[in-house]
Amino acid sequence: MSGPAVPGYRLRRLVHRGHSFEVYDAWSDERACPVVVKRARPGAAAEAGRRLLREGRLLLSMSHPHVVRAYEVPRTERPTVVLETLPGETLDHLFAEHGPLGVRDVAEMGRQLASALVYLHGRGVVHGDLKPANAIGSQGMARLIDLSLAGRPRRWRSSRGTPGYVSPEQARRDVVTSATDVWGLGLLLLEAAAGDDPYPVDDERYREGWGPVAAPEPLRRRRRVPAALGDLVTAMTSMDPAGRPAMVDVHRELGRLADA
Repeated sequence: MSGPAVPGYRLRRLVHRGHSFEVYDAWSDERACPVVVKRARPGAAAEAGRRLLREGRLLLSMSHPHVVRAYEVPRTERPTVVLETLPGETLDHLFAEHGPLGVRDVAEMGRQLASALVYLHGRGVVHGDLKPANAIGSQGMARLIDLSLAGRPRRWRSSRGTPGYVSPEQARRDVVTSATDVWGLGLLLLEAAAGDDPYPVDDERYREGWGPVAAPEPLRRRRRVPAALGDLVTAMTSMDPAGRPAMVDVHRELGRLADA
C-alpha cells in the first residue's frame, strides 16, 4: 500500500473491512515492529468515529494481560487507533477449526476472559459485545479485543450488538450492566464447550430481529460435562440479569474447574 496514510505508520495489508471500520496490518517506524491500525471508514457516521476514539482512549487508560493494548490515538483526518499486534486467531476461527474444547481448556480460557472483565467492571466499564470474534487465543492465552461498544452501565438505546449474542436486556433496550457481560461470557463458554452456536439457526428460543426469548439449551443437554461447569453456564445465561452470578464469582469458579 502506498503512502503513510497515518504519519509514522506504514499500512501494509487490509485485514478487515466492516460497516464502519477498517483494520490494517501496519508497521510502526518508531517502534520498529508490526502494529494494528484501526480506522473509521471514509463516509462512516460521525458516531462511529466518536466510538472509535472512545475505545482508543479507554484502552490507553488500561493495562491488563488479557486485554489488547493501545499504543496511540494519533491526530489524523479520520479517527484512528493504533493497537498491538496479537498472535493467534479469533476464537470463532479456532472453534470452527478445532471443534469443542476440553473442559479444562474451556475453564482456563473462561478464567482469563473473566479476569479481564473483572478488571473492566472494577473500572466501571461494561464490554457490551462479548462473542468469540471479539477475543483472540494463542498458546493458552486469551485476550479481549474490540471495545468499541464498551462504556459505563447505561440504557441500550439502539440495535448495537451482535445478533445471536445480544442479551435479553439489550434486546429490550434496557439497562446494560456487568450482568450483560456475564451473559456474553456464558454464551461464549457454551459455544466453546458444545462446539456449536448458542442459538442455532431457526432455534425457537431466539427471535430474528429481536433477540433471545428464552435461555439457550443447557450445556449438559448438548455434551457430557461436569455438573459444576454445566450449572455455572446455565446460571450465567439466565434470562433475568439479577439471577446471574457476579463476574468475580464466575472467575473464582472457573479457576477451580481449571485447576481440578
